[in-house]
Amino acid sequence: MSPMPAKVLIVDDEDIVREMLARQLKGWGHEVRLAASAEEALDLLGRESVDAVLLDNVLTGMTGLQALAEVRKRSQAPAILMTGHFDPEFEKDARLLGAAAVLAKPLDAETLRLALERI
Repeated sequence: MSPMPAKVLIVDDEDIVREMLARQLKGWGHEVRLAASAEEALDLLGRESVDAVLLDNVLTGMTGLQALAEVRKRSQAPAILMTGHFDPEFEKDARLLGAAAVLAKPLDAETLRLALERI
């Protein structure tokens, strides 16, 4: 049984990462919105709703952890935080701030698919 299509906001400051993730999610039938910064993502969340947020931790301006608190104020959508510097303390902080999941980069497609299905 395949999951319901969702509208997913991808927030990453690297064009190639955003495009790769968008291609993968669209291939799974999801609708995608893209943001290159936390500020751009927060602006988008002020204008439309999404079903999930895929948020990188290393962004220009505020970090993903900082942005997560602001995302929680604007949206009830579950947020998955991505990081290239995964450690248990970071995961604990992310979860305390409301992350539904924390994934290590580079992302494995199956891990991402399962995380999206869980939320």
